[in-house]
Amino acid sequence: MNPDRYPEPLVTAVGSVSGAPGASCAALGMAALWSPRPALAVEADPGGGVLAARFGLPQGPGLARLAAAARHGAPVVGAARFVQQVPLGLNVIAGPGDAREAASAVTILAARPQAAVRHLAPVVVLDLGRLYVDSPALRLLSAADAVVLVTHPTDEHLHHLYTRLPDLHDRARPGALGLAVTGKTHYTAQEIAGQLGAPVWAYLPRDRWGAGVLTGRMTGRVWFRTRLAHTLKALAAQLSATPRPAGLRTVS
Repeated sequence: MNPDRYPEPLVTAVGSVSGAPGASCAALGMAALWSPRPALAVEADPGGGVLAARFGLPQGPGLARLAAAARHGAPVVGAARFVQQVPLGLNVIAGPGDAREAASAVTILAARPQAAVRHLAPVVVLDLGRLYVDSPALRLLSAADAVVLVTHPTDEHLHHLYTRLPDLHDRARPGALGLAVTGKTHYTAQEIAGQLGAPVWAYLPRDRWGAGVLTGRMTGRVWFRTRLAHTLKALAAQLSATPRPAGLRTVS
Protein backbone atom coordinates (compact mmCIF):
# COMPACT_ATOMS: atom_id res chain seq x y z
CA MET A 1 0.00 0.00 0.00
CA ASN A 2 1.30 3.42 -0.90
CA PRO A 3 2.10 5.16 2.41
CA ASP A 4 1.80 8.56 0.74
CA ARG A 5 -1.78 7.85 -0.27
CA TYR A 6 -2.81 6.36 3.07
CA PRO A 7 -0.71 8.20 5.71
CA GLU A 8 -3.04 6.95 8.45
CA PRO A 9 -5.00 3.70 8.74
CA LEU A 10 -8.42 3.96 7.13
CA VAL A 11 -11.42 2.08 8.55
CA THR A 12 -14.84 1.76 6.93
CA ALA A 13 -17.74 0.06 8.71
CA VAL A 14 -20.71 -1.45 6.87
CA GLY A 15 -23.96 -2.55 8.48
CA SER A 16 -27.75 -2.44 8.37
CA VAL A 17 -30.59 -1.99 10.85
CA SER A 18 -33.32 -4.22 9.39
CA GLY A 19 -33.99 -6.87 6.79
CA ALA A 20 -31.27 -8.43 4.69
CA PRO A 21 -30.29 -5.67 2.26
CA GLY A 22 -26.86 -7.06 1.35
CA ALA A 23 -24.53 -5.37 3.82
CA SER A 24 -22.13 -8.32 3.86
CA CYS A 25 -21.94 -8.34 0.06
CA ALA A 26 -21.32 -4.60 0.05
CA ALA A 27 -18.55 -4.87 2.64
CA LEU A 28 -16.80 -7.73 0.85
CA GLY A 29 -17.15 -6.11 -2.56
CA MET A 30 -15.79 -2.77 -1.39
CA ALA A 31 -12.81 -4.50 0.22
CA ALA A 32 -12.10 -6.50 -2.94
CA LEU A 33 -12.35 -3.45 -5.19
CA TRP A 34 -10.43 -1.00 -3.04
CA SER A 35 -7.68 0.72 -5.00
CA PRO A 36 -4.75 0.46 -5.44
CA ARG A 37 -4.90 -2.83 -3.50
CA PRO A 38 -7.71 -4.80 -1.84
CA ALA A 39 -8.52 -3.84 1.72
CA LEU A 40 -8.67 -6.23 4.66
CA ALA A 41 -12.24 -7.46 5.24
CA VAL A 42 -13.13 -8.17 8.88
CA GLU A 43 -16.35 -10.08 9.57
CA ALA A 44 -17.35 -8.58 12.92
CA ASP A 45 -20.99 -9.65 12.86
CA PRO A 46 -22.16 -10.74 16.34
CA GLY A 47 -24.97 -12.69 14.71
CA GLY A 48 -22.44 -15.18 13.31
CA GLY A 49 -20.14 -15.19 10.33
CA VAL A 50 -20.98 -16.50 6.86
CA LEU A 51 -17.68 -16.18 4.99
CA ALA A 52 -16.32 -19.56 6.08
CA ALA A 53 -19.46 -21.39 4.95
CA ARG A 54 -19.83 -19.45 1.71
CA PHE A 55 -16.25 -19.87 0.56
CA GLY A 56 -15.37 -23.22 2.12
CA LEU A 57 -12.91 -21.83 4.67
CA PRO A 58 -11.91 -23.53 7.91
CA GLN A 59 -13.22 -21.97 11.12
CA GLY A 60 -9.79 -20.64 12.02
CA PRO A 61 -7.74 -18.57 12.09
CA GLY A 62 -10.20 -15.73 12.31
CA LEU A 63 -12.07 -13.31 14.51
CA ALA A 64 -11.80 -15.41 17.68
CA ARG A 65 -8.00 -15.35 17.45
CA LEU A 66 -8.05 -11.60 16.86
CA ALA A 67 -10.24 -11.17 19.95
CA ALA A 68 -7.79 -13.20 22.01
CA ALA A 69 -4.95 -10.94 20.86
CA ALA A 70 -6.97 -7.81 21.67
CA ARG A 71 -8.16 -8.99 25.07
CA HIS A 72 -5.45 -7.25 27.09
CA GLY A 73 -5.81 -3.86 25.43
CA ALA A 74 -2.51 -3.45 23.60
CA PRO A 75 -2.88 -2.31 19.95
CA VAL A 76 -3.04 -5.24 17.54
CA VAL A 77 -0.62 -4.42 14.74
CA GLY A 78 -0.82 -6.47 11.55
CA ALA A 79 -3.30 -9.15 10.58
CA ALA A 80 -1.18 -12.00 9.24
CA ARG A 81 -1.97 -14.25 12.23
CA PHE A 82 -5.72 -13.98 11.69
CA VAL A 83 -6.35 -13.94 7.93
CA GLN A 84 -7.48 -16.36 5.29
CA GLN A 85 -7.96 -15.65 1.61
CA VAL A 86 -11.15 -15.92 -0.44
CA PRO A 87 -11.22 -16.50 -4.21
CA LEU A 88 -11.89 -12.80 -4.80
CA GLY A 89 -8.21 -12.23 -4.14
CA LEU A 90 -8.38 -10.53 -0.76
CA ASN A 91 -7.55 -11.35 2.83
CA VAL A 92 -10.41 -11.76 5.29
CA ILE A 93 -10.74 -12.25 9.00
CA ALA A 94 -13.74 -14.58 9.12
CA GLY A 95 -16.13 -14.60 12.04
CA PRO A 96 -17.25 -17.77 13.84
CA GLY A 97 -20.39 -19.32 12.45
CA ASP A 98 -21.72 -19.84 15.97
CA ALA A 99 -23.56 -16.68 17.08
CA ARG A 100 -22.49 -17.03 20.72
CA GLU A 101 -18.82 -17.27 19.79
CA ALA A 102 -19.16 -14.42 17.32
CA ALA A 103 -20.91 -12.16 19.84
CA SER A 104 -18.25 -12.92 22.45
CA ALA A 105 -15.44 -12.05 20.04
CA VAL A 106 -17.11 -8.82 18.88
CA THR A 107 -17.75 -7.80 22.50
CA ILE A 108 -14.02 -8.11 23.25
CA LEU A 109 -13.05 -6.07 20.17
CA ALA A 110 -15.67 -3.43 20.96
CA ALA A 111 -14.25 -2.88 24.45
CA ARG A 112 -11.17 -1.27 22.84
CA PRO A 113 -12.17 -0.57 19.24
CA GLN A 114 -9.26 1.62 18.22
CA ALA A 115 -6.63 -0.77 19.53
CA ALA A 116 -8.42 -3.85 18.21
CA VAL A 117 -9.04 -2.95 14.55
CA ARG A 118 -7.39 0.30 13.54
CA HIS A 119 -3.85 -1.01 13.02
CA LEU A 120 -4.62 -4.34 11.37
CA ALA A 121 -3.93 -3.02 7.85
CA PRO A 122 -3.64 0.27 5.97
CA VAL A 123 -7.30 -0.11 4.94
CA VAL A 124 -9.87 -2.15 6.90
CA VAL A 125 -13.51 -2.78 5.98
CA LEU A 126 -15.64 -4.00 8.90
CA ASP A 127 -18.80 -6.00 8.27
CA LEU A 128 -20.87 -5.31 11.40
CA GLY A 129 -23.99 -7.16 10.28
CA ARG A 130 -27.36 -6.06 11.60
CA LEU A 131 -26.94 -3.25 14.12
CA TYR A 132 -29.78 -4.18 16.45
CA VAL A 133 -30.35 -2.07 19.55
CA ASP A 134 -28.02 -3.94 21.90
CA SER A 135 -25.49 -5.15 19.32
CA PRO A 136 -21.93 -5.17 20.70
CA ALA A 137 -20.80 -4.07 17.24
CA LEU A 138 -22.25 -0.61 17.87
CA ARG A 139 -19.16 0.30 19.86
CA LEU A 140 -16.98 -0.39 16.84
CA LEU A 141 -18.57 2.54 15.00
CA SER A 142 -16.32 4.95 16.87
CA ALA A 143 -13.26 3.38 15.21
CA ALA A 144 -14.55 3.97 11.68
CA ASP A 145 -13.71 6.90 9.44
CA ALA A 146 -16.87 6.16 7.43
CA VAL A 147 -20.00 4.18 8.26
CA VAL A 148 -22.09 2.83 5.36
CA LEU A 149 -25.63 1.83 6.34
CA VAL A 150 -27.20 -0.43 3.73
CA THR A 151 -30.98 -0.31 3.49
CA HIS A 152 -33.92 -1.32 1.36
CA PRO A 153 -35.75 1.78 0.04
CA THR A 154 -39.24 0.74 1.16
CA ASP A 155 -41.13 2.92 3.60
CA GLU A 156 -40.98 0.37 6.42
CA HIS A 157 -37.22 -0.05 6.21
CA LEU A 158 -36.57 3.68 5.84
CA HIS A 159 -38.79 4.37 8.85
CA HIS A 160 -36.97 1.77 10.91
CA LEU A 161 -33.67 3.36 9.93
CA TYR A 162 -35.04 6.81 10.77
CA THR A 163 -35.84 5.71 14.34
CA ARG A 164 -32.31 4.34 14.83
CA LEU A 165 -30.26 7.09 13.21
CA PRO A 166 -30.00 9.40 16.26
CA ASP A 167 -28.27 6.67 18.26
CA LEU A 168 -26.03 5.71 15.33
CA HIS A 169 -25.04 9.34 14.76
CA ASP A 170 -24.11 9.64 18.43
CA ARG A 171 -21.88 6.56 18.24
CA ALA A 172 -20.13 7.43 14.97
CA ARG A 173 -17.69 10.23 14.25
CA PRO A 174 -19.24 13.53 13.13
CA GLY A 175 -20.12 13.38 9.44
CA ALA A 176 -18.99 9.76 9.11
CA LEU A 177 -22.37 8.19 8.37
CA GLY A 178 -23.99 7.69 4.96
CA LEU A 179 -26.49 5.39 3.24
CA ALA A 180 -26.32 2.80 0.47
CA VAL A 181 -29.78 2.05 -0.92
CA THR A 182 -30.35 -1.34 -2.55
CA GLY A 183 -32.73 -1.83 -5.43
CA LYS A 184 -35.12 0.46 -7.25
CA THR A 185 -36.98 3.25 -5.50
CA HIS A 186 -39.20 6.16 -6.47
CA TYR A 187 -37.45 8.35 -3.87
CA THR A 188 -34.57 10.57 -4.92
CA ALA A 189 -31.34 10.77 -2.96
CA GLN A 190 -32.28 14.28 -1.88
CA GLU A 191 -35.68 13.13 -0.60
CA ILE A 192 -34.22 10.27 1.42
CA ALA A 193 -31.44 12.44 2.82
CA GLY A 194 -33.89 15.18 3.71
CA GLN A 195 -36.22 12.86 5.59
CA LEU A 196 -33.54 10.80 7.37
CA GLY A 197 -30.86 13.42 7.93
CA ALA A 198 -28.12 11.26 6.38
CA PRO A 199 -26.69 11.48 2.85
CA VAL A 200 -27.24 8.76 0.26
CA TRP A 201 -23.79 7.74 -0.91
CA ALA A 202 -24.80 4.97 -3.31
CA TYR A 203 -27.65 3.19 -5.05
CA LEU A 204 -26.65 -0.47 -5.22
CA PRO A 205 -28.27 -2.26 -8.18
CA ARG A 206 -29.80 -5.70 -7.93
CA ASP A 207 -27.21 -7.74 -9.77
CA ARG A 208 -27.56 -11.54 -9.80
CA TRP A 209 -24.05 -12.19 -11.10
CA GLY A 210 -22.25 -9.69 -8.89
CA ALA A 211 -24.10 -10.83 -5.75
CA GLY A 212 -23.57 -14.47 -6.72
CA VAL A 213 -19.79 -14.06 -6.75
CA LEU A 214 -19.79 -12.11 -3.47
CA THR A 215 -21.81 -14.86 -1.76
CA GLY A 216 -19.68 -17.70 -3.10
CA ARG A 217 -22.41 -19.14 -5.35
CA MET A 218 -20.66 -18.18 -8.60
CA THR A 219 -17.07 -17.75 -9.70
CA GLY A 220 -15.23 -15.79 -12.34
CA ARG A 221 -13.22 -12.59 -12.59
CA VAL A 222 -15.69 -11.08 -15.05
CA TRP A 223 -17.72 -10.01 -12.00
CA PHE A 224 -15.46 -6.94 -11.87
CA ARG A 225 -17.42 -5.70 -14.90
CA THR A 226 -20.86 -6.11 -13.31
CA ARG A 227 -23.06 -3.14 -12.38
CA LEU A 228 -22.71 -3.94 -8.69
CA ALA A 229 -18.93 -4.05 -8.91
CA HIS A 230 -18.79 -0.70 -10.71
CA THR A 231 -20.95 0.93 -8.04
CA LEU A 232 -19.01 -0.53 -5.10
CA LYS A 233 -15.70 0.43 -6.69
CA ALA A 234 -16.89 4.01 -7.17
CA LEU A 235 -18.08 4.20 -3.55
CA ALA A 236 -14.78 2.79 -2.28
CA ALA A 237 -12.87 5.35 -4.37
CA GLN A 238 -14.77 8.21 -2.74
CA LEU A 239 -14.31 6.84 0.76
CA SER A 240 -10.59 6.34 0.14
CA ALA A 241 -9.97 10.02 -0.55
CA THR A 242 -7.58 11.59 1.95
CA PRO A 243 -8.93 13.76 3.44
CA ARG A 244 -12.40 12.36 2.75
CA PRO A 245 -14.61 14.97 1.05
CA ALA A 246 -17.30 16.48 3.27
CA GLY A 247 -20.03 15.87 0.68
CA LEU A 248 -19.79 12.67 -1.33
CA ARG A 249 -21.70 12.49 -4.58
CA THR A 250 -24.23 9.69 -4.93
CA VAL A 251 -22.99 6.80 -7.09
CA SER A 252 -25.17 4.28 -8.90
